[in-house]
Amino acid sequence: MKKKTARQEFDDCRKGIMDSVGRWDSINENGCNDPAWPDGCNMNLVRNHVIYYKRRILEICSQEGFAVPEEFYFPVPPKVNDNYMANLDQKDRVKRLRQYGSVLVTGKVEFDKSQMSLL
Repeated sequence: MKKKTARQEFDDCRKGIMDSVGRWDSINENGCNDPAWPDGCNMNLVRNHVIYYKRRILEICSQEGFAVPEEFYFPVPPKVNDNYMANLDQKDRVKRLRQYGSVLVTGKVEFDKSQMSLL
């Protein structure tokens, strides 16, 4: 496989930020289907992806002299309780997670997208 250019990786990171924030929103609204982990764990993982992409963008901009893109300033989703569940409608999944010892919590997490952030 051919190694990506700095520009390609830069563009991938820009897209990755927006895709990850969209995924975080989707999990917060609808939940996910991960059989072994609550929605909160998955949301925090997606949040970490946003942070990774932002750090990688800074590295690339520093090395290549690129301007920092507007996606970089998009706010990072908040960290949530690992046991957060968007809903408890997936009865089998909820039952399984509780059998693992998870004490599940609900209540939508607010995400203020109007506040710009650096990381």
